[in-house]
Amino acid sequence: MAATRLARNRTDRLAKVEKPSIAAKVALAMLEAIRSVDRPSEWIDEEVVSRTMPRRLGLSTVIERQIRLHEEYVREGRKLTLDELAEFLRLVNKRADAAEVFLEMGSRLADSAGTARARLLPRRLRLFRVKRSVARAFPKLFGRRLGGFVSGPFTLEVSASPLVQIDSSGTACQILTGFCQRALARGVGDDLEVTKSSCETWGDRCCRWAVKE
Repeated sequence: MAATRLARNRTDRLAKVEKPSIAAKVALAMLEAIRSVDRPSEWIDEEVVSRTMPRRLGLSTVIERQIRLHEEYVREGRKLTLDELAEFLRLVNKRADAAEVFLEMGSRLADSAGTARARLLPRRLRLFRVKRSVARAFPKLFGRRLGGFVSGPFTLEVSASPLVQIDSSGTACQILTGFCQRALARGVGDDLEVTKSSCETWGDRCCRWAVKE
Protein backbone atom coordinates (compact mmCIF):
# COMPACT_ATOMS: atom_id res chain seq x y z
CA MET A 1 0.00 0.00 0.00
CA ALA A 2 2.80 2.40 0.92
CA ALA A 3 4.57 1.68 -2.36
CA THR A 4 1.34 2.31 -4.25
CA ARG A 5 0.86 5.67 -2.52
CA LEU A 6 4.44 6.68 -3.27
CA ALA A 7 4.01 5.75 -6.93
CA ARG A 8 0.74 7.69 -7.10
CA ASN A 9 2.31 10.75 -5.48
CA ARG A 10 5.20 10.61 -7.93
CA THR A 11 2.77 10.38 -10.84
CA ASP A 12 0.83 13.36 -9.51
CA ARG A 13 4.03 15.40 -9.24
CA LEU A 14 5.06 14.50 -12.77
CA ALA A 15 1.60 15.42 -14.06
CA LYS A 16 2.05 18.88 -12.58
CA VAL A 17 5.32 19.45 -14.42
CA GLU A 18 4.59 21.93 -17.17
CA LYS A 19 5.12 20.68 -20.68
CA PRO A 20 7.22 23.11 -22.77
CA SER A 21 4.90 24.73 -25.31
CA ILE A 22 6.33 28.20 -26.07
CA ALA A 23 8.19 28.39 -29.39
CA ALA A 24 11.87 29.28 -29.00
CA LYS A 25 11.40 32.01 -31.60
CA VAL A 26 9.43 33.97 -28.95
CA ALA A 27 12.54 34.27 -26.76
CA LEU A 28 14.70 34.87 -29.84
CA ALA A 29 12.47 37.76 -30.93
CA MET A 30 12.80 39.30 -27.47
CA LEU A 31 16.60 39.07 -27.52
CA GLU A 32 16.76 40.53 -31.03
CA ALA A 33 14.40 43.33 -29.97
CA ILE A 34 16.72 44.26 -27.10
CA ARG A 35 19.65 44.44 -29.49
CA SER A 36 17.62 46.52 -31.95
CA VAL A 37 16.32 49.00 -29.39
CA ASP A 38 19.69 49.61 -27.75
CA ARG A 39 21.76 52.49 -29.09
CA PRO A 40 25.56 52.09 -29.05
CA SER A 41 26.10 55.82 -29.58
CA GLU A 42 24.51 56.85 -26.27
CA TRP A 43 26.72 58.48 -23.64
CA ILE A 44 26.30 57.60 -19.98
CA ASP A 45 26.65 61.21 -18.77
CA GLU A 46 23.77 62.26 -21.02
CA GLU A 47 21.26 59.77 -19.62
CA VAL A 48 19.54 58.84 -16.44
CA VAL A 49 21.40 55.85 -15.00
CA SER A 50 18.22 53.76 -14.72
CA ARG A 51 17.87 53.99 -18.50
CA THR A 52 21.53 53.63 -19.40
CA MET A 53 22.54 50.57 -17.41
CA PRO A 54 19.82 48.19 -18.67
CA ARG A 55 20.63 49.28 -22.24
CA ARG A 56 24.31 48.59 -21.70
CA LEU A 57 23.39 45.10 -20.56
CA GLY A 58 21.57 44.63 -23.84
CA LEU A 59 24.75 45.41 -25.75
CA SER A 60 26.82 42.86 -23.88
CA THR A 61 28.22 39.67 -25.33
CA VAL A 62 25.75 37.80 -23.12
CA ILE A 63 22.89 38.93 -25.37
CA GLU A 64 24.81 37.92 -28.48
CA ARG A 65 25.52 34.48 -27.04
CA GLN A 66 21.88 34.05 -26.09
CA ILE A 67 20.78 35.04 -29.59
CA ARG A 68 23.04 32.42 -31.15
CA LEU A 69 21.85 29.83 -28.64
CA HIS A 70 18.17 30.51 -29.34
CA GLU A 71 18.75 30.54 -33.08
CA GLU A 72 19.94 26.96 -32.59
CA TYR A 73 16.87 26.21 -30.45
CA VAL A 74 14.63 27.50 -33.25
CA ARG A 75 16.37 25.27 -35.79
CA GLU A 76 15.90 22.31 -33.46
CA GLY A 77 12.23 23.14 -32.90
CA ARG A 78 12.79 23.39 -29.16
CA LYS A 79 10.05 24.67 -26.86
CA LEU A 80 10.16 26.72 -23.64
CA THR A 81 7.95 26.50 -20.57
CA LEU A 82 5.73 29.38 -19.46
CA ASP A 83 8.03 29.82 -16.45
CA GLU A 84 11.03 30.22 -18.75
CA LEU A 85 9.15 32.81 -20.80
CA ALA A 86 8.21 34.58 -17.57
CA GLU A 87 11.88 34.89 -16.61
CA PHE A 88 12.68 36.52 -19.96
CA LEU A 89 9.77 38.96 -19.70
CA ARG A 90 10.68 39.94 -16.14
CA LEU A 91 14.21 40.76 -17.26
CA VAL A 92 12.83 43.09 -19.93
CA ASN A 93 10.42 44.66 -17.46
CA LYS A 94 13.38 45.87 -15.40
CA ARG A 95 14.26 48.21 -18.25
CA ALA A 96 12.84 51.72 -18.45
CA ASP A 97 12.13 51.12 -22.15
CA ALA A 98 10.36 47.76 -21.64
CA ALA A 99 7.27 48.83 -23.61
CA GLU A 100 9.41 49.72 -26.63
CA VAL A 101 11.24 46.38 -26.47
CA PHE A 102 7.97 44.43 -26.23
CA LEU A 103 6.50 46.36 -29.16
CA GLU A 104 9.54 45.56 -31.30
CA MET A 105 9.42 41.95 -30.14
CA GLY A 106 5.82 41.60 -31.30
CA SER A 107 6.67 43.11 -34.68
CA ARG A 108 9.51 40.62 -35.15
CA LEU A 109 7.25 37.73 -34.18
CA ALA A 110 4.71 38.77 -36.82
CA ASP A 111 7.47 38.71 -39.44
CA SER A 112 8.78 35.34 -38.28
CA ALA A 113 5.27 33.87 -38.22
CA GLY A 114 4.78 34.83 -41.86
CA THR A 115 1.49 36.66 -41.36
CA ALA A 116 -0.60 37.21 -44.49
CA ARG A 117 0.63 39.34 -47.38
CA ALA A 118 -1.95 39.99 -50.10
CA ARG A 119 -2.08 43.66 -51.05
CA LEU A 120 -3.98 43.10 -54.33
CA LEU A 121 -7.14 41.69 -52.73
CA PRO A 122 -10.12 43.85 -51.67
CA ARG A 123 -9.54 45.53 -48.30
CA ARG A 124 -12.23 43.55 -46.46
CA LEU A 125 -10.79 40.26 -47.68
CA ARG A 126 -7.28 41.38 -46.71
CA LEU A 127 -8.49 42.12 -43.18
CA PHE A 128 -10.11 38.69 -43.01
CA ARG A 129 -6.91 36.99 -44.11
CA VAL A 130 -4.83 38.90 -41.56
CA LYS A 131 -7.22 38.00 -38.73
CA ARG A 132 -7.10 34.36 -39.74
CA SER A 133 -3.30 34.30 -39.91
CA VAL A 134 -2.99 36.05 -36.52
CA ALA A 135 -5.40 33.58 -34.90
CA ARG A 136 -3.42 30.67 -36.34
CA ALA A 137 -0.04 32.10 -35.36
CA PHE A 138 -0.70 32.56 -31.64
CA PRO A 139 -1.09 28.84 -30.74
CA LYS A 140 2.07 28.02 -32.71
CA LEU A 141 4.02 30.68 -30.84
CA PHE A 142 2.52 30.51 -27.35
CA GLY A 143 1.27 26.93 -27.26
CA ARG A 144 -2.31 28.00 -26.70
CA ARG A 145 -5.14 29.95 -28.27
CA LEU A 146 -5.09 33.60 -27.24
CA GLY A 147 -8.63 34.92 -27.29
CA GLY A 148 -10.36 35.61 -30.57
CA PHE A 149 -11.74 38.23 -32.91
CA VAL A 150 -15.17 39.76 -32.33
CA SER A 151 -17.36 41.94 -34.54
CA GLY A 152 -15.66 44.85 -36.25
CA PRO A 153 -12.97 45.28 -38.88
CA PHE A 154 -10.22 44.11 -36.50
CA THR A 155 -11.06 43.67 -32.81
CA LEU A 156 -9.11 41.12 -30.78
CA GLU A 157 -10.20 40.15 -27.26
CA VAL A 158 -8.02 38.10 -24.92
CA SER A 159 -9.09 36.98 -21.44
CA ALA A 160 -6.98 35.12 -18.88
CA SER A 161 -3.96 36.21 -20.90
CA PRO A 162 -0.73 34.43 -19.97
CA LEU A 163 1.05 37.75 -20.52
CA VAL A 164 -1.09 39.37 -17.83
CA GLN A 165 -0.52 36.41 -15.52
CA ILE A 166 3.22 36.94 -15.93
CA ASP A 167 3.21 40.75 -15.88
CA SER A 168 0.63 42.43 -13.67
CA SER A 169 1.62 45.86 -15.00
CA GLY A 170 0.25 45.03 -18.46
CA THR A 171 3.41 46.24 -20.21
CA ALA A 172 4.00 42.82 -21.81
CA CYS A 173 0.69 43.24 -23.67
CA GLN A 174 2.69 45.45 -26.02
CA ILE A 175 3.92 42.21 -27.57
CA LEU A 176 0.45 41.62 -29.01
CA THR A 177 0.11 45.29 -29.96
CA GLY A 178 3.32 45.09 -31.97
CA PHE A 179 2.32 41.75 -33.48
CA CYS A 180 -1.09 42.98 -34.67
CA GLN A 181 0.30 46.30 -35.94
CA ARG A 182 2.96 44.55 -38.02
CA ALA A 183 0.55 41.89 -39.28
CA LEU A 184 -1.83 44.60 -40.52
CA ALA A 185 1.00 46.56 -42.12
CA ARG A 186 2.11 43.44 -43.99
CA GLY A 187 -1.34 42.31 -45.07
CA VAL A 188 -3.47 45.43 -45.41
CA GLY A 189 -1.43 48.64 -45.30
CA ASP A 190 0.40 51.11 -43.10
CA ASP A 191 -2.64 53.35 -42.65
CA LEU A 192 -4.16 51.25 -39.84
CA GLU A 193 -3.26 51.92 -36.21
CA VAL A 194 -3.79 49.30 -33.51
CA THR A 195 -4.83 50.63 -30.11
CA LYS A 196 -5.45 48.83 -26.84
CA SER A 197 -8.72 50.00 -25.32
CA SER A 198 -9.04 47.71 -22.30
CA CYS A 199 -6.83 45.47 -20.17
CA GLU A 200 -7.33 42.91 -17.45
CA THR A 201 -4.67 44.72 -15.42
CA TRP A 202 -6.93 47.79 -15.48
CA GLY A 203 -9.78 45.76 -14.01
CA ASP A 204 -11.50 45.16 -17.36
CA ARG A 205 -13.11 41.88 -18.42
CA CYS A 206 -10.48 41.28 -21.09
CA CYS A 207 -7.64 42.84 -23.00
CA ARG A 208 -8.93 44.35 -26.26
CA TRP A 209 -7.12 45.61 -29.34
CA ALA A 210 -8.83 47.33 -32.27
CA VAL A 211 -7.89 49.38 -35.32
CA LYS A 212 -8.52 53.07 -35.83
CA GLU A 213 -9.46 53.65 -39.46
